[in-house]
Order: sequence, then C-alpha cells, then structure tokens
Amino acid sequence: MIHLKINYEASLAILEREVEGELLSIVAVAAAAAVAAAAAVAVAESVAVALAVAVEVAVSVAVSVAVTVAVATAAEAAAAAVAVAVAVALSVATAAAAVAVAVAVAVAVAVAISVAAAALAAAVAAAVAVAAAVAVAVAAAVAVAVAVAAAAAAVAVAVRVAEAVAVAAFCFFVLEVFVV
Repeated sequence: MIHLKINYEASLAILEREVEGELLSIVAVAAAAAVAAAAAVAVAESVAVALAVAVEVAVSVAVSVAVTVAVATAAEAAAAAVAVAVAVALSVATAAAAVAVAVAVAVAVAVAISVAAAALAAAVAAAVAVAAAVAVAVAAAVAVAVAVAAAAAAVAVAVRVAEAVAVAAFCFFVLEVFVV
C-alpha cells in the first residue's frame, strides 16, 4: 500500500513536470506569435509609406503632364504667331521679326522636349514605387505565413497538454481503483 502511494506521488510529480514543460512551450509559441504580429504591423506601416510615395509620384506626374499641355499650347500659339509673321514677312522690315518668332518657337519646342523627359523620369519613379509596394506586399504575405505556422504549433502543444491531462486522469483513476 505504501509502495503504491509512493508510485502515485512520483507519477504526479512527473505529470506536473510535463504539464509545466507544455505550458512553457505554449508561452514560447505565444511570444513567437506576438513577434510575428509586430512584424506584420511593421510591414503594414511600410506599405502605407510606399503608398504615400506612390501618391506623391502620381501627383508629380500629373503636374508634369499639365506643364507639357501648357507648353504645347504655347507652342501652338507660337506657331500661329509664325504664320502671322510669315504673312507680314512680305516686307523686308518684318523678316527680322519672323526670325525672332522662329527662335521663340524653337525655344518652346526645346522646353516641351525637356518637360516630356521630366514626365518620363516621373513615370520611371512611379514604376519603382510600385515595385517597392509589391515587395512590401510579399513581405506581408511571408509574415502572415509565419503567424499561421506559429498558430499551428500552438495547437499542437495544446493537443500534447490535453493528452498529458488524459494520461494523468487515467493514472489517477487506476491508482484510486487499486489503492482503495
């Protein structure tokens, strides 16, 4: 009878150590899940920053397009001025004015070309911002996958604890039946 009681107490001590170990595993998994959640928040903040950059680039492109339209309108007006100057160029005195207008048109065309180059550079910057946003989205997907894996590990640990509790209940039942 004393021998059975000693075995019973030893079994309870072993069971307590196993349950403590499983609880420590659950705490470790919960900590890993918290770290994964913090990483997901950081990724979400990065996505917000990338979207803000993309909006700024889009605004810059819109301004560049507006400037290009204005320059094209100015070039059209200059072309009309050239036509008027050519009509008046029948006299030798107005020929010098026509040359000046042609120079102004050439300058306007050069400005339009440089504005178009700036618009192209803004479009390239927008493409880079979109690529950065895609990279951030991939990082967010990886963080979610890590969180799911941590949750699966927590479920596995919970199952192990449930098994240990079932074994302990069975041992307790057996000891109660045979000791009493």
